[in-house]
Amino acid sequence: MGKRDYGTGQLYMEFGSYYGRWRTLDGRKLNRKIGKAREKGSAEGLTRSEAERRFRRMQQEEEARPRPSSDERRTVDDATDSLRGKLKIEGCRTSYLQGTESMQRVHISPRIGSTPVDRVTRSQVEAVAVDMLETGLAPKSVRNVITFLHSVFEHAIDKGWAVENPVRRATRPKRRRAGDANPDLQFLTVAELKSVLAAIPDEVVHRQPAPTRRGRRGPAPPIPPDVLGPVLRVVILVAALTGLRQSELLGLRWRDVDWEAQRIRVRNTFVRGEHSGEGKSDLSTRRSVPMADLVADALRAWRQRSNYATADDLVFAHPETGRPVDRTKVSRRFKQACSDAGVRVIPFKNLRHTFATRLAASGQPLRSIQEFLGHADSKTTQIYAHYAPSEHEVDMVNQAFAEDDDG
Repeated sequence: MGKRDYGTGQLYMEFGSYYGRWRTLDGRKLNRKIGKAREKGSAEGLTRSEAERRFRRMQQEEEARPRPSSDERRTVDDATDSLRGKLKIEGCRTSYLQGTESMQRVHISPRIGSTPVDRVTRSQVEAVAVDMLETGLAPKSVRNVITFLHSVFEHAIDKGWAVENPVRRATRPKRRRAGDANPDLQFLTVAELKSVLAAIPDEVVHRQPAPTRRGRRGPAPPIPPDVLGPVLRVVILVAALTGLRQSELLGLRWRDVDWEAQRIRVRNTFVRGEHSGEGKSDLSTRRSVPMADLVADALRAWRQRSNYATADDLVFAHPETGRPVDRTKVSRRFKQACSDAGVRVIPFKNLRHTFATRLAASGQPLRSIQEFLGHADSKTTQIYAHYAPSEHEVDMVNQAFAEDDDG
């Protein structure tokens, strides 16, 4: 078959299939999969001539399809709002819905929100990713936004508002390693953990107001007492010696502390103002972790001091309200305690690394560490393999390079 006429598009083969790329009469650029290419000696798939005929028919059908008027055309924001409404009906967690609202408000709407959803091109999607990276956003965060944007266009196709998903072939940041995990883990040693705990007051702190009110006469208003010190000490200790996530700690109830088996059962999380039995993975809220003697003693002592000690009460309830402690205050106070103690300042979540690296260094199997941490994939737990004892490996290398008796 001869060369195709100018302006009739391009037929090409990729990954064993025929694809057609063309520009419609109203200026849209489309790229469609036509079908699997026939291999030599096979009866399945399309020949080049069959692909040409199907490609021409596909173009004709696209031109005959009625297009919405400018008044009926939906924007990317319209499609995103519709998808978020669908997710809410399906029962998605509040934390995820809040995350999608944030992605739309901060990243999607300012860049392509007002663009008709059927007019967005692959280059525009890639421009969004580039712009986000240039603002200093982490590659993983950019991937999360682009993945959500992919769902937005798939939803628009289902609604009949678009016929193409420009995100499918758009370039996005690659994963450099599983979860973009940093091989140089930041965690506290046992001595550093003790210093951090000592930097947090173990009693209610009453601070005196300032003598003046920013230059005005009279003393400053009274300062509310700091009641969080005692509960923060226990939260930090339990986080470091159990590897529980912050959401799992804040959602922990006394009924899930098994004193006889000396285990903590993870059955509830508290994320963004919502209690949930759904954890980060299927394993998360269906696991239990051993409770070291130090943790058991600390929890017993805290239960005697707490005003909220019934089975249904939160273990780490706010001392005055019984509500979950504010996660932001926990993180901020922990970092301040690290600074006051003169140790490296790490995020609160890295206390999981303290737990896991200590277990790995003591020779515990990675499979056990995976179960305790609630990792869905064993590859995530592999980052702790380099902290395991290496006597066997050292002996292996020594034997390999041992001098021969004849030498």
